[in-house]
Amino acid sequence: MNQNFTSDPSSLFSESADLSEVCFPSVHRVWNTELSGDFSLPDYQPEIKRLLRITTQVSSPEHYISGDSMDLDGTLDYFVLYMGNDNRLYCAPLSSDYHLTLSLSDARETAFFGLNTASGHQICTFDLCADTVTGRVTAPRRLNLKCKLRSGVRIYESADQSADFSHIGDEGSVEQLTETTDYCHLQRMMGDPLPLQDDMLLDRDGSANTRVICAEGKVMVQEAISGQNTVTCRGDVYLKLTTVAENTADDSLAPTVTLRKLPFSQVIEVPGVTPDWRSCASGICSDLSVETEDGHLHTELRIVLEVLSQKNQKVSYVKDLYSIKKSTNCTYTSYPIQRALDCFNGNFTFSDTLALSDVGIPASAKILDVTGTVYPDTLTADPERERCILAGRCRFHILMQKEGEYAFTEVELPFRYEKETALDTNAVQGAEIPHDGQAQAIICRARMDGERLGLDAEISVALRTMAEASLTAVSAVDEGADITRGRGEYVICFPAADDSLWSVAKRYHAPMAALSAANGISPSESPQAPETLNGIRYLIV
Repeated sequence: MNQNFTSDPSSLFSESADLSEVCFPSVHRVWNTELSGDFSLPDYQPEIKRLLRITTQVSSPEHYISGDSMDLDGTLDYFVLYMGNDNRLYCAPLSSDYHLTLSLSDARETAFFGLNTASGHQICTFDLCADTVTGRVTAPRRLNLKCKLRSGVRIYESADQSADFSHIGDEGSVEQLTETTDYCHLQRMMGDPLPLQDDMLLDRDGSANTRVICAEGKVMVQEAISGQNTVTCRGDVYLKLTTVAENTADDSLAPTVTLRKLPFSQVIEVPGVTPDWRSCASGICSDLSVETEDGHLHTELRIVLEVLSQKNQKVSYVKDLYSIKKSTNCTYTSYPIQRALDCFNGNFTFSDTLALSDVGIPASAKILDVTGTVYPDTLTADPERERCILAGRCRFHILMQKEGEYAFTEVELPFRYEKETALDTNAVQGAEIPHDGQAQAIICRARMDGERLGLDAEISVALRTMAEASLTAVSAVDEGADITRGRGEYVICFPAADDSLWSVAKRYHAPMAALSAANGISPSESPQAPETLNGIRYLIV
């Protein structure tokens, strides 16, 4: 932080932004919501004999702030893999809308109580994840699905800072101490849906009887490059197609899982961003459809990308002031702020092995497919190595064939990811780093080696990291009685150990320049620092 002082009461903020332009972190809330719904399969899908696997995808919500509450609206997609009454595999894509309400009066930081934020600017970031999903068949083509939705919300709001100090004396009669510090300027933007398509040739002999069981798409953003009011996102969509050759002579054929990679590039408009900003991006697939056409599988889908961009900018504010002619009483307000550390996209390979007996898989079983769900838990700092460490859990959903039947099991394993990143050792308070972003398992694989099971996952990470801080500013000033001095009067001050040039001048309502000149002290850029009076036994005021 840089300090300076001035005698001009009309010049409150000397450079960059003032407090009215800053979006302060006002809400950080994580809560769980139980969602439940009844669903019916379309008539063309077979009846359900047994549920095998339910995976989910949560869209980033539309949000509306009204008064002291926030409403979140979005879509929760279920992908239900089941065995039909004909003993074959099928997948039912089902969707429902979710609506959540967050009380802001309970969640806002104490510093925002009594301040007018309703008319200010808001920036919101979200981290929504389906933690647990269960299903129950209630009729041959009906089922009930329950989901525990974990919702993380951060809200940044600009407070109404309209403090006017012009009533405090005339020009040259007010001394004010200004301070300049860094704060995190944040932007969040959703891209327009980007259409993609893919064609996969089929064997000439098998194209007529190939059935698509399910299709899934995962978005891996490799880079998010900031430009002039834009962020360019590049990466790949990993398309997984599960198919089976419908052969009346052999109904026991196992399904085939095929992985396709579709590259993409999209330029997203993000107002205010320049090339020196740091950005990260994540995305989801939507409207995915697959059709068999003339010996090939034609896939159409859309991806929706979310961009987070940040940069440290300067804010100047009045830390303290006094009048040399009148008594003054200042009101101070402390504000939470954040400082930007880093924004990045990364990916890593997770691998582990465990005994088959630990997960109830017999050595004779055949693994057909594996998917994974990532649950990040903590992000900690290692300042000495300039690394951040993401730790969490990866839950693997394993589909297999054993003893001629389809079966399903889950395995949850811990993971750890280290990333070289910019870390300000003075800004990082404690071991844990506040962060926003997403992590997801893009590709999962399983292998059986004797009595052991090996699991691998390619995990994609998009993270924004920041440091918590605070500033204290003058928010109001009351003017009191005139300061009276006798003719020819002078005062000798013996400063205390914690006194500074500023504290002595304020106590005696003395002009800073006059106090410095009378005592042969060079004017200081940081008059509040105790070092300004090093070696000074007394002061002539």
